[in-house]
Amino acid sequence: MDAIDWVLITIDPVLIAPYRWFVNPLLGWWVGTFALALWATLIGDMCAALAVWVNRHQIAKNSRQTLYYHEQSIAAKKAGDELAYKGINNLANEAFGKSFFLLMATGMASIWPAFFAAAWMHRRFNQLGYSLPSWLGGFEINSIAPFILLYVLSRLLVGRIRRLKKAYCNETFYSSR
Repeated sequence: MDAIDWVLITIDPVLIAPYRWFVNPLLGWWVGTFALALWATLIGDMCAALAVWVNRHQIAKNSRQTLYYHEQSIAAKKAGDELAYKGINNLANEAFGKSFFLLMATGMASIWPAFFAAAWMHRRFNQLGYSLPSWLGGFEINSIAPFILLYVLSRLLVGRIRRLKKAYCNETFYSSR
C-alpha cells in the first residue's frame, strides 16, 4: 500500500460522514459530494493563501522589478533609444515571466485538494455509473463528473460569498467613520 492509499483509507471515515447524513441515498450522495467539493475548495484556498504568504517577499520583489523595467523601457522608447528599449523590455519580460509563473504556482496550491478528493471518490465510488438523459447524449459517466460539476459550483459560491463579505466589510467600515 502506498502513502496516498494509506491517507485515503485513514481519512475515509471523515469524508464519508456527510454521505450518511440522510436516509435517502441519492440525497446523501449529492449532499456528501457537495460537502467534499466544498472542503476541497476551502482547503485549497487556505493552501493558496499560505503559499502566497510564504512567497510574499519574492512576489513583491518580482512585481517591483517588472514595474521598474517596464517604466525604464517606456522611458527609453520615449527617448528614441530603440536598442536600450529592446534590452530593457527583454528584462521586463523576464521579470514578468518570473512573477507570472510564481503566481501560477501559488494558484495551483488551491486545486490539489480537488485531485485528492477525486482520488478518494474513485476509490470509494468507482463501481457507480450514471446514464445521462438521451437529450444530453445518453452517455454513461462515472462519479467524478458530478464531483467536478459540484466543485466548480462550490468555487463559484465561495468566490461570491467572499466578494459579498468584502463589500459588506468595506461598506460597514466606511459607514462607521
